[in-house]
Amino acid sequence: MFARRDVKRSAGDAANVLESRTFFDLLAAERILSYRRGMNRDQQHQLKQHLPALAVAVGLVGTLLVAWIGAERLQTLWLGNMLTVAVGILLQRKVVDADDSVGLLNTPFHLSHDTEVFDRYQQFSQQMLRISQRRNVVFRELALQTLDEMVATCTSIGKGLILFSETETWRIAYERLLREPTVFNYRSVALVRHPQYWQDAAGTGSMQLNFQLVEQQIVAIERIVLIADELWPKAQDLPVEELRQWIHEQSAHGIWIRLARISDLRHEPELLRDMGIYGQIAVGTQELAADNLHTQRFLLNFDLHAVREAERQWEKLGVYSIGYKELLEQFRLHE
Repeated sequence: MFARRDVKRSAGDAANVLESRTFFDLLAAERILSYRRGMNRDQQHQLKQHLPALAVAVGLVGTLLVAWIGAERLQTLWLGNMLTVAVGILLQRKVVDADDSVGLLNTPFHLSHDTEVFDRYQQFSQQMLRISQRRNVVFRELALQTLDEMVATCTSIGKGLILFSETETWRIAYERLLREPTVFNYRSVALVRHPQYWQDAAGTGSMQLNFQLVEQQIVAIERIVLIADELWPKAQDLPVEELRQWIHEQSAHGIWIRLARISDLRHEPELLRDMGIYGQIAVGTQELAADNLHTQRFLLNFDLHAVREAERQWEKLGVYSIGYKELLEQFRLHE
């Protein structure tokens, strides 16, 4: 059972954590500044996109005005129009649109500025030539089918998506992201339908990493735990013991924990995601197998819009959840 001694110990642990609250406040401020910098970059990009059209419009108005005032109206109008079109075209070429494809002949030139990617481009090109030289019909059908799958994978990567399927290798990427110097805050949503969630060897290792990063004040970690009703019955103040101890250990190590029942989100099912937000860099989504324990898929999305959407969902979850320390206070009062 959850002993009174553990509750008293948690109060002492909470006091120690509050001493470093200033650090977490600074990290939160940094998160807000990073978000605003991202908004400013978007606004600047939109301004650049509209700049050519604006230049053409201003040029046309100016040309008409000069032509009206000047003596040689037709000549001035003609030269002004030509100059305006030329300036507009030059500015348009400066606008880089990530969705526009580079011409086939220009691709090696553009990639040559990135030696790491260019080296892989050369290797792919050489192997494509070897594939093209083989004429066996069965081989070509199988090869083209495999190449189509590779194209789909590369297309996904080009959109900023990295997929890990039926493997625990994603935890390496998980650690690299948490240790990334620009990541000051990690917000996690744990979708728990099994009392031993993240308590196997791999999960325990990841939790120890969390504790280490918080203790060293490298990353501030916040976690919202969404719990199935059978693991947190309506009549119970706290979740079942096995899950409760897992939550309590995190809180004692300085991770800010909030809890909510899955049933409370029945009207907003889009919020039922097992995800992690790594600063302003990426959002990771975990899909568990049928046993609700082992990872089936883990998707990292490095698109800024995806990160902002995850942040909006996080803010919504804050409305439905309650702080674990608040529950402890209520439990102590009931005692």
